[in-house]
Amino acid sequence: MEPKISPIIMRTFKSLLLVLSVQVSFACGWSVSPETSRLALFKAQRQGFFKLTPFYYSADNYYATNTISDADKQLNCLEWKKKLGNQINTEDVYSILYETDSEQFETAYENKSLDKIFSKNSFVKTLLLPKNKAFLNYIVFAKKLEYNSNTDVKWESWGQIGYNSENHQLADLDNFEKRIKTTKDPFLKQRYAFLILRYSFYSQDKNEVIKLYDTYFSENKNTVLEPWALYYKALCVEDRVLQNYLLSKVFNTCEEKSFAVLQNYNRKLTVETLALAQNDEERSVILAIESLRNPAPDLKTIQEMYGLSPNSLFLSFLIGREVNKLEDWIFTPQYTNNGTPSVTFSDTNWYENYAKAKEENFNKDILYLRELEYFLISIREQTSGEQKDYITAAIAQLCFIDDQIDEGKKYANMISDKANASIQMQKNIQLALVSLKQDDVKNEKVQNKLYTYFNSVENLVETDHGLFKNLYSLYRIASNEFHKKGDIVTAGLLSMKSDIKNDGGYSSYSNPYFYSYIGYFDRNAAIEDVNQLIALQQKTDKTSFEKYICSGTIAPNINYYKDLKGTIAFRNNNLELAYETFSSMPKDFWDKNYEFKSYLNENPFIPKILQNDKERKFDYHFNKTEFIAKLIQLKKQNTASSNLQLAHAYFNVSYLGNSWMMSAYDWTSGESYTDYVYGDNTENEKKYQNGNYYNLKMAKTYYEKALKMSKNNNEKAMASLMIFECSYYDHYASLVSAEEEEKNPFKAGRELFNFYSVYKTTPVFKKYNCPLLKSFIN
Repeated sequence: MEPKISPIIMRTFKSLLLVLSVQVSFACGWSVSPETSRLALFKAQRQGFFKLTPFYYSADNYYATNTISDADKQLNCLEWKKKLGNQINTEDVYSILYETDSEQFETAYENKSLDKIFSKNSFVKTLLLPKNKAFLNYIVFAKKLEYNSNTDVKWESWGQIGYNSENHQLADLDNFEKRIKTTKDPFLKQRYAFLILRYSFYSQDKNEVIKLYDTYFSENKNTVLEPWALYYKALCVEDRVLQNYLLSKVFNTCEEKSFAVLQNYNRKLTVETLALAQNDEERSVILAIESLRNPAPDLKTIQEMYGLSPNSLFLSFLIGREVNKLEDWIFTPQYTNNGTPSVTFSDTNWYENYAKAKEENFNKDILYLRELEYFLISIREQTSGEQKDYITAAIAQLCFIDDQIDEGKKYANMISDKANASIQMQKNIQLALVSLKQDDVKNEKVQNKLYTYFNSVENLVETDHGLFKNLYSLYRIASNEFHKKGDIVTAGLLSMKSDIKNDGGYSSYSNPYFYSYIGYFDRNAAIEDVNQLIALQQKTDKTSFEKYICSGTIAPNINYYKDLKGTIAFRNNNLELAYETFSSMPKDFWDKNYEFKSYLNENPFIPKILQNDKERKFDYHFNKTEFIAKLIQLKKQNTASSNLQLAHAYFNVSYLGNSWMMSAYDWTSGESYTDYVYGDNTENEKKYQNGNYYNLKMAKTYYEKALKMSKNNNEKAMASLMIFECSYYDHYASLVSAEEEEKNPFKAGRELFNFYSVYKTTPVFKKYNCPLLKSFIN
């Protein structure tokens, strides 16, 4: 995952340039690449899709893959076996051609020790037979070329061989041509010709490349070397339309070169290229190449290809791309915190009126989805075998995207029991969606059925890492369904599973820490939900489903959940429950976990806003249990002095205070890492302690009580000054624009006037009076 970081002012409060300290948060916006957040549930495959892997729908230019086909190399090994006899093991051929260091092979040959060094290799054993001397000479010659060129590249491979001038004497054309002329065997003649052709390509002798192809390959195409040679010829042809046509032929017949073809194919010349096609199959391949890079709706091409080649492998692949596009356009905004698809077009304006744009695009996408769905239904009966199962799975998926659950279930059940493993996996994903939407997900039998579906996909991940994206998407949708049905515990654990499975993973899940275990619940859980979470963590006889959702997600330390429970109770002003919960935890918990020690380290009964940097001390030992106990004690006392201390405490547990981590786990909102993963928490934070976290409601109430009850002018001065501060920050925290501020300017209240008149002889006034503060009453 690649975070995109940009400086953003997260939340600001208008500054009083006094001795009063104002906290302004400058933070970095955090996000992941659009491809990471993209949802994709459809990954059914037909045999032969592997070569098309780079062209799966993606927010990136190409779909990322770390697996590369060696099918062409395997075919080459089979050709050698067919030529020299069935006694040869193709794995031995592969070992010599593509895995054996050229210097090692040459040295063994010169020392006449090939039979010893490669004593167990059936290919070498066969080459050493007197009748096969010409074949051995060819291998030795090819290895010399490999050694004297780019040593990272194996012979008869696609990689560029960087011949240089000082090696030309070892690879001169006369030597090549002499070997071709003296070689009688057509098999070897072609292979020597291929070496010359490739050499000529990198020597930029285009005419020689074309001549060699036309002479040795155009009439003998029953070899894997032919499409390899045709690729080089295509790049040497000056006519770009003809080049396109030749590349399309390589694309259709060659496994390893599909990516290179797409990089060199000119999509602007497709119409002209189609004019060169000799038959419907060639036309369908050209249309496919054109469509494989198209991120926009492309049903028209699919319809044209069906008319040309109804059982085409490329047709299936393009249908899958369209399904993935619709998943991105509809599911990604619905189930991620981004709110937009991973791929957006320049004519889509999301920012002037986001709600309107989202609705308009959703309606447009649904209409296109139904158009695609109806077309696939119309052709389904005319298809057969793997193609029919694939199209059936695609129809079912489109139904689910459109929330047509019964219709989707009908088509999922039409998928043959003999369908390949990939399509069967897709069927299990779809049946899981049916169960999530229609069944009682709190029922143990339903949950265990879901476990079976989930686990069937998990079991395939080891062989296809691309399925991590599907699990990420499936778990995110499952989490949403459990959340809607009131099961916050399961929803939260599935949400964690989703992020763990995400492509690249979030760093917190790669290395789990305190907050990654409670983040979802911090945003979504009530006290009862946390009680259920604690009970599940401690449950010894978990069901299969419970074991599954807890694996890698449940907190290893029960006190993580207790701290959250106590924090929620404190946010709800339930001091008794907060005290009961915190007191059941180890006393040193806040010294050893998360970032508590770094942020809960100042006296919570001295308002931070009145301290300058020199006065602040960070050596206070903060214990949540003791803090709550003191609040309870102060409330019972209900004196002017106790209410003033309570007011200071509630000021400090607000966003502006020095003890904000009593109320929240993350200080910034909207653009932080945790907000990206778990969603913007601003609206929840506004409700903490009846609006105290941002608007200082409780702090102001206690200052007002202290002012009313106190008979001490110094206390009254402090209460008056802090009521002004609370009103000031409450006012500016509520504004969202300069225009609103101009219409609704802040007005100092009676308390500040009294501060400058009634209490102007007090020590508090003398300490905190300053010209800028006084300007509010002038």
